[in-house]
Amino acid sequence: MKRDEQLERILTRANIERVRGNFSVAKSLLEQALQKAPDRADIHELLGDVHKATGNLKSALECYKKSKELDPSRRSAEEKFAATLLEINQPSLPEEVPFLPKNPNYAAIFSAFLPGAGQIYNEQWFKGFIMLTVTLSSLGYFLQFFRQVRTKTISLGQIQQLIEQSSVFEILLLLFSGLLAFSMWTWSIIDAYKTACRFQQLQQKSQTLNQEQIGFQEGGKK
Repeated sequence: MKRDEQLERILTRANIERVRGNFSVAKSLLEQALQKAPDRADIHELLGDVHKATGNLKSALECYKKSKELDPSRRSAEEKFAATLLEINQPSLPEEVPFLPKNPNYAAIFSAFLPGAGQIYNEQWFKGFIMLTVTLSSLGYFLQFFRQVRTKTISLGQIQQLIEQSSVFEILLLLFSGLLAFSMWTWSIIDAYKTACRFQQLQQKSQTLNQEQIGFQEGGKK
């Protein structure tokens, strides 16, 4: 009888310390209580509450699991176990994923009109700036040749002469700049669309899991 009274005093003090926010003291007291009564499901559940309050979700999950095993009819421990499990398995969004959802079609259209615009729409500012700069610079160099052709000559022979006067390096650089501009612009469209799709999927997955967790918690309160 004295042992039971001593145990109840420890549990009462542990609850008081937990309410006060002295979780380290409450944890120590509950561990003492478990040494005296390791088969008490309520003590394991209370220790799980303390672990969860301090952010130690894995230890909290183990305590709730032990409480369920000792008392399968203990619904509160089962609900806390499920809610903690969902919280642990909740995928955290990468930092690159924007807060607002993005439409893949809009991202592709923006990049089709202006290379890098889709990336800027996806809030990938640096990538969008690089794509815009490289594509327009390459395109500008490539179009410079045709601007010279248009202003200086219109005959096929004069065009051939202009090409012959250019060095091999200049011709290769011209071809490379045209290919680079085309490739970067195309990549900008594809990348903007795929990135927006990936962001959308991650946001939807996170939102679905959050709704499941909220629904489960609300269902447990009823």
